[in-house]
Amino acid sequence: MTRKLDWPVLKALHDIHTKSSTAAKVQDDDFIRYLKDQLQYIAHKRGNVKVLVKQDGFDEYYKRYYLRKYEHYINFLEKADIGTDARKTFTEDDIQTLMLIFENKAELSAKLVNIEDFSSKIFDKSGSKYLKKKDSLRKAVLKILGVDDFPQSSKDLQWRLVVDHTHPEAVILCENRSFLKQPWLAEELIVKLWQVGGNNIKIADDIDHMDLLRPVYYSCDWDYDGLLIFCRIKAKLALRGVTLRLLFPPIPQRKMPVDSFEHFSRWSFDKPLSGLPIAEFRPHEIKLIQELINDNLWIEEESSQLGEMYDYTKKRNAELLFIF
Repeated sequence: MTRKLDWPVLKALHDIHTKSSTAAKVQDDDFIRYLKDQLQYIAHKRGNVKVLVKQDGFDEYYKRYYLRKYEHYINFLEKADIGTDARKTFTEDDIQTLMLIFENKAELSAKLVNIEDFSSKIFDKSGSKYLKKKDSLRKAVLKILGVDDFPQSSKDLQWRLVVDHTHPEAVILCENRSFLKQPWLAEELIVKLWQVGGNNIKIADDIDHMDLLRPVYYSCDWDYDGLLIFCRIKAKLALRGVTLRLLFPPIPQRKMPVDSFEHFSRWSFDKPLSGLPIAEFRPHEIKLIQELINDNLWIEEESSQLGEMYDYTKKRNAELLFIF
């Protein structure tokens, strides 16, 4: 797993990779210190402590963990005409969210809400005041949407957030927005990504029937709320003749206590399988759910790689078809 970095740090790392050094003012960043003091992949230039230079092992490390992401981000920032200089203090989450906005700009601009609602719903883990506090980010959002400002009032709107692929082999419905904020995943996996979850499952009615001719999978938190929503969407799609498959987190699974920070879903211990409809799950899914209930744990959707879940689930489905 890689750490999420701010844009100035990512840009400085790329300069070190391509130019062997950087004079960017990033030396107080914790990750830069980690690379310098612990991994010893970078060091101060002799005679000039304001310049960082690469050491043995840096290029291999950078290419393995950060080059591909940097290339995705720089290509996007140039395509969106936002600007790529290090004065852009975007976090990596900011850039990924801008990419999601860019992919869905027609939908979002047509149903534009006020800045507080937009901030809390799109920058969902940052709060309603986030865009107001980050001027360059707010200007980037407005530029992508092609509007001068946010409206003063809002209606209760549901957005159709999608990352398309011209010839998808499957459709993956995601409970959360995290994977949609990495639009390159759709291209790499040859899939179309939809956000369908929480109170937004009605949006599943808008999925084109041609998309539903392909295999359809659901990615979610493995907790009571996430799995119950899966069952609701599965029942909804069954009315259209579609079998929804649950993406399975491959081993090793990162299980967390249900009382984790800002996690509010709880298991019921007095009902079989916490009250979830057992018939909607396969035996290996039931086994994992029961283990989570017994240990009072859950698995966050984003803790697994989407590609790994997708490949593992396809392989498991193929094995089950062979058995039966």
